Amino acid sequence: MSARSLVRSPVSCSAVNECFTYNSRRSRSFYECSNNMKLQRPQVAQMLLPRKLRKSTRLQTSLFTQRQIVSNCCSDLSTTYTEELPNYLAINVLQDQSDVKQENIRKVLVILNPYSGFRSSREVFYKKVQSTLKLSGFAMEVVETAYAGHAKELASTVDFSTCPDGIICVGGDGVVNEVLNGLLGRDDLKEALQLPIGIVPAGSDNSLVWTVLGIRDPVSAATALAKGGFTPIDVFAVKWIQAGVTHFGLTASYCGFVADVIQLSEKFRLQLGPFRYVIAGLLKFLSLPQYRFEVDYLPLSPERNPKPKSPNENFHDHLSDGSKVKRSTHMDGNTGDNWVTRKGEFLGILVCNHFCKPAQGLLSPAVAPKAQHDDGSLDLILVHGSGRLRLFCFFVAYQFCWHLLLPFVEYVKVKEVKIRPVGSTHSGCGVDGELLQAEGQPEWHCSLLPAQGRLLGRHPRN
Repeated sequence: MSARSLVRSPVSCSAVNECFTYNSRRSRSFYECSNNMKLQRPQVAQMLLPRKLRKSTRLQTSLFTQRQIVSNCCSDLSTTYTEELPNYLAINVLQDQSDVKQENIRKVLVILNPYSGFRSSREVFYKKVQSTLKLSGFAMEVVETAYAGHAKELASTVDFSTCPDGIICVGGDGVVNEVLNGLLGRDDLKEALQLPIGIVPAGSDNSLVWTVLGIRDPVSAATALAKGGFTPIDVFAVKWIQAGVTHFGLTASYCGFVADVIQLSEKFRLQLGPFRYVIAGLLKFLSLPQYRFEVDYLPLSPERNPKPKSPNENFHDHLSDGSKVKRSTHMDGNTGDNWVTRKGEFLGILVCNHFCKPAQGLLSPAVAPKAQHDDGSLDLILVHGSGRLRLFCFFVAYQFCWHLLLPFVEYVKVKEVKIRPVGSTHSGCGVDGELLQAEGQPEWHCSLLPAQGRLLGRHPRN
């Protein structure tokens, strides 16, 4: 037979289809062979196919050999191509359902604040988070808060046997702060310190989870929770000396202009949601008062970092039944450490536990860029002076992370801070977005409890 007759002979469609399709009558083991075994190339070289068709056949075969076959794929070979699971779901996050046994189920309590942010926390949790956590082996009891302080009550009375793997907060930094204070006010303090706190950002301010864990959206939060792991974090205590009341925080404490904005923003919470801080800030900027304080701080020695104490030693000076304090506040035992005093006008006083990046906005600048959540120290920022021009310059410089270069800004790492308002200065103190009200001329004492908090999840870099 001549070569011309061979080229012109028609090619059977069934023969071509046999090269590309999967024969359902053959056993699955014929295709699911070991990793070191290569799929044999179809015997198309013996057939005189057009050049383009031969090239397409070799391409499809090479693509198939590079693909990793999913264990639960269907019998159609083309479905194996399209239904391959993403790596972050198939490997890192979602466990195989056959591996999720009864003893591997993680029992948690979910505290959901339905009024956080734009009141979208219900939709965020039930549509974006719940299914991922269930597939990852979480057994969840969901409780919605009904009033301010409800999350604190739940955390202070919950039976740990019903949620031995932690408490997940759905909302902003406020609900996390309530849960923290509820846990640290319990009688079984040792068990409470071991219970981790998970965060699903759905509030007005989610600085904590964004700064410490690098999580900015609920889907990423669900992924981090499913992966597991813990992140230790320092806890700071703010004590009202005259009343003997102690409040705990994880992010920052502040006095002056920011505390006034927090107080004014509560009037617009229901109407404006997260935008209430912008409106309150503009109104307070237009009617800016003068703030006078006396500030005493104990600097952190550069050559020596504070050594963490045991949980009982750290909390003896801060905790008691309810919110009272058993003993006097812990002071540094080294006589060589000297307190530094600053008096005068201050636009703001900020005590930061980490570098405090706001989750909202494009630039997301850090308030205290040298701070770390587990460095065993607090970062004190003093904005000296008064007046709208100076305050405006500070906020503009802050947007570009230049605020620490201003001559009227003082930045220092400290162990403890004492703040006393003078005259008619607003006496409130803000902690993690919540305002602590005080009467008369209070004295606020901020001190650190190193590595006494635990957050569920790890930073992606870790």
